[in-house]
Amino acid sequence: MTRLIDLIKDWRVILMLVIIVIAFFAIGFNITGIKGAQVIFLSANSFLGNLSANGLTTLTTNSIITSLNGVQINNAQQFYSVLNKTAVKNSTLTIGYENEIFPYVYQHSSVTIEVTSSQPLNSSYIQVQDMPFTNLNYGLDIVGGTQITVVPNSTSQNPSASNSSAILSNLQSVLSTRLNTYGISGISISVVQTLSSGSFLLISMPNVGKSQALSLIQSQGIFYASIGNQTIFNSTNKSENILQVCLTSSCPYGGESTPTLSNGAYQFSFGIEISHQAALNFAAATRNLSVVGGYLSKPINLYLNGKRVSSLSISSSLKGSTTQEIVITGSAATSQQAYSQMKTLQSVFESGSLPTPIKITSIQSVSSATGSQFLNQIFILLFAAFVAVSVVIFLRYKDYKVSALILLTSVAEIFIVIGVAALIHWTLDVPSFAGIIASIGISVDDQIIITDEIIRGSSQRELTSVKRRITRAFFIIVVSFFSFAAIMFPLLFSTASLFTGFALTTILASFVGLLITRPAFAQIVSKIKGSQ
Repeated sequence: MTRLIDLIKDWRVILMLVIIVIAFFAIGFNITGIKGAQVIFLSANSFLGNLSANGLTTLTTNSIITSLNGVQINNAQQFYSVLNKTAVKNSTLTIGYENEIFPYVYQHSSVTIEVTSSQPLNSSYIQVQDMPFTNLNYGLDIVGGTQITVVPNSTSQNPSASNSSAILSNLQSVLSTRLNTYGISGISISVVQTLSSGSFLLISMPNVGKSQALSLIQSQGIFYASIGNQTIFNSTNKSENILQVCLTSSCPYGGESTPTLSNGAYQFSFGIEISHQAALNFAAATRNLSVVGGYLSKPINLYLNGKRVSSLSISSSLKGSTTQEIVITGSAATSQQAYSQMKTLQSVFESGSLPTPIKITSIQSVSSATGSQFLNQIFILLFAAFVAVSVVIFLRYKDYKVSALILLTSVAEIFIVIGVAALIHWTLDVPSFAGIIASIGISVDDQIIITDEIIRGSSQRELTSVKRRITRAFFIIVVSFFSFAAIMFPLLFSTASLFTGFALTTILASFVGLLITRPAFAQIVSKIKGSQ
């Protein structure tokens, strides 16, 4: 009992238990029994989507629809069935839904809309899925979906490699900015290099059908900016649109300036050219604004597909100005953050229309049934791995306590890794799960090193303090970790997503083990086998 109390008081054991609890909440196991259909897509072009984008309703992606006109909804199939019967022309539809405001704490709300020919509501405007058992995002190789390869049409003109890379990078940024506004989880866009030195964009869209995927990529993004209630730029109106956004250092209306350190912050700038009508709108909206600290009293708000994505302060020197050439400036604490902010803003300004025409070279649908088979096989492999490891460990130590402790620590490590994936919204695909399986071997190896050092040191042949034995074991583990990380780290930046998922999960598992589970395991096993 005294040993148990000492273990509970040890900060390393406490840290591991706290992290496990946090991981549990991050994974969000559906243990409340709440039933409904979870919203995974809400079109910004629909009446309901417009209400959501402007904050007039809290029904958004991830909301759980529980009723339609008082009819209880238990799953996605029932939602579509009831929607087709109730959301008819010239009818009123009341949607009851739940939003998770805190882990396992839900707030009930409802919204009533009028369904008309100009404001329809069907599966083209709102899509749902059955209530997931967890908050984890799975790749399309597991849950199914659509995979599209895209190239810019400009590459047919054989530009230089640097220009081709810049075009693809810009196109990737703009498409990511646009697609993120739809709230569909798990979408990934990566640049893939071919063996022939060519390159293309690989777009993976889990839980998205082929027709919807094509619509999302090919449709024109709706971008507008406003000051107060007055619209300044509007991508749907050519006379009020942004004409050009500078992506190089040689634009006559204000070249791109990469982040430089000034007054303790990294500052960036780039120019945009707006239409004559947009300039007149800007002048009218700013003419009567007051000046506060060198800036106008109201910012310019940028909206994409109905969602506000950024807000910029306006220099007092632009008050009432009709200039068509405007320089956008900003700053951040680090050069990387400043560069990221600059590229994001450029993507937003360009998101109304793509910076270059695109050509879809292939489109492939992945069946969810195939993904389910993969997932079942992964669980079988995980179970088989644990059984095999259990047998080997028990034969090695002939001690069920130590064997169980090694296995439980490995399970805790995997659980924490999955919790981190849920927390950062990392998409788990087959390579990611393969990395998790591989991490079991690394975890067990490290724990065997710790256990052997403690057992050997507690024998009569080597009467060394437990603390020194654990330190010696951790020296071996740390060296092993950095050697392993040095091998896997370059794969994180590989153009093949297969390597990225595998590398991230294995490095993350090793890192979690080094900082959290290994120290706790060492303290626990020292109480069982060690002597002070």
